[in-house]
Amino acid sequence: MPDTRSCTYEDLYYEMWEMSQRYRQIAQFRIIGKSHDERMIPMIELGKGNSCIFCLSGLTGPDRQTPKFLIRMIQEYTKAWESGWKIEEIYDVREALDKWRLCFIPLLNPDGYEIYERDFQAIRNPIYRQMLRMQEIPAKEYTGNGRGIDLRKNFPTQYYQRRQVMQQPASENETKALIRIFQEYPSSGLLSFNHFRNRILYFKQSRSFAANQKSYRLARHLQKCSSYYMDNQPAGQGDFSVAGRPGSGSPEQFYAEICHKPSFRIETLREESEDKEEQRQNEYRKIHTLPLEYLFSL
Repeated sequence: MPDTRSCTYEDLYYEMWEMSQRYRQIAQFRIIGKSHDERMIPMIELGKGNSCIFCLSGLTGPDRQTPKFLIRMIQEYTKAWESGWKIEEIYDVREALDKWRLCFIPLLNPDGYEIYERDFQAIRNPIYRQMLRMQEIPAKEYTGNGRGIDLRKNFPTQYYQRRQVMQQPASENETKALIRIFQEYPSSGLLSFNHFRNRILYFKQSRSFAANQKSYRLARHLQKCSSYYMDNQPAGQGDFSVAGRPGSGSPEQFYAEICHKPSFRIETLREESEDKEEQRQNEYRKIHTLPLEYLFSL
């Protein structure tokens, strides 16, 4: 895998393509759409089952670690499948992938990812590039896509809140691409990975007590497996929708409302320690089996 300290969009893209070529029997590479700056959004399907679970990350540029974590999961699962290994001596990957599919979308916002890496000059469209510079937000803190929209708040949920003139629900290419995939694939859940504060949040479906109880139980189970904590309080700082409360345009809330299946956000700890490589390894160990644990818990 590319150096975890510095990975460009092209590094991640070609790593996914190469894995799909090596493991053709179990992995399928697909482009699900393009960003506003014409970057392709890749997805890898693992498995042969009729129903899938979605594993999503890379909604903001400053989130550098979860896209790499998802690609590392793909690597680990395909190697275990090829060798007939059980991960952690518990999870039979061949059995899981015979019955199910895992759809990995590690980088939904490639424009934001490249802005963090190469500043706003990474945006090739001169109109968008100048518009973003006028916002006077440092590239390392910029959370939107190539058109200035925060994808975490752009999905047409029941209680969608419009915050910008251009921000109509589902206005963005990236949002539309993910919605199409949600509609196209029969699925049984969404695991959305982000970096923030070491917690797991579940999202409620409207007027479905039994489904919400199931989501709560699954969230508790994932929480115990990861040693994270569960938080049903507002996410704070106006960043996301609120778990268990009306959403404000997040993909997790949209999936829960439209697909009527369990939907979770899994937040790894933002890189803070002096030994960042050790922290990355620790965070990965906490979450690397969660997609498999979810499948075996259904």
